Amino acid sequence: MDTTKSALRLAGTGLAGAFAAAALGCVSFDTRDGKKVKVWATSSGAIVHDPNLCVGCRRCESACTIKNDGKVSAYISRIKVSRNLNYGVMGVTAAYQKADGQHGNFRIVGETCRQCSHPACGDACPVGAITADKKTGARVVDAKKCVGCGACQRACPWGIATVDPETDTSTKCTLCGGDPNCVKNCPTGAIKFYPWEEAEALLFGPDATSGATDAVSGATA
Repeated sequence: MDTTKSALRLAGTGLAGAFAAAALGCVSFDTRDGKKVKVWATSSGAIVHDPNLCVGCRRCESACTIKNDGKVSAYISRIKVSRNLNYGVMGVTAAYQKADGQHGNFRIVGETCRQCSHPACGDACPVGAITADKKTGARVVDAKKCVGCGACQRACPWGIATVDPETDTSTKCTLCGGDPNCVKNCPTGAIKFYPWEEAEALLFGPDATSGATDAVSGATA
């Protein structure tokens, strides 16, 4: 909310702009010096994966794509476990025995959408296909607008948004309307849905427990 207020002051919009942002999820403004400012409503929460509880069954990936895409596909799943399964996030390294993954320390990382306060994916979309859902605030893709260019995937620090090669449309976490299917189907409780501020602390804080945390929350996360 502080970020939204700052942007509104910069744009000189005031309360009218604030109400518009709250209603539409994402609003663009022209500042007095001619710059474009995009204001995003804060997401209601985010999904956090705990590698210490994950057993690598990948039920979350199946649950995600069955609900959202009507098929099973680890590649387009909004939670990324398979790509980090064997050698961890960094892939094969000289010290792979001590690194994450089944061939290392057995710690399996599932990367999730951070529902960023200033989503790089949304800012990078050339056709404005990514907006904040009015109900949950999740940054979602409008399949009718998406042109499958992959700009969102390249812009995301974690590469979470993924273009489905069968539909040429980007896939991205929608929070399943506030009841994430991956969370409901995790047999070990390794995946949970937290209110946004709590999720941000778990994802980016000094004691972060989930996945790669080398990017900071804010303009690019």
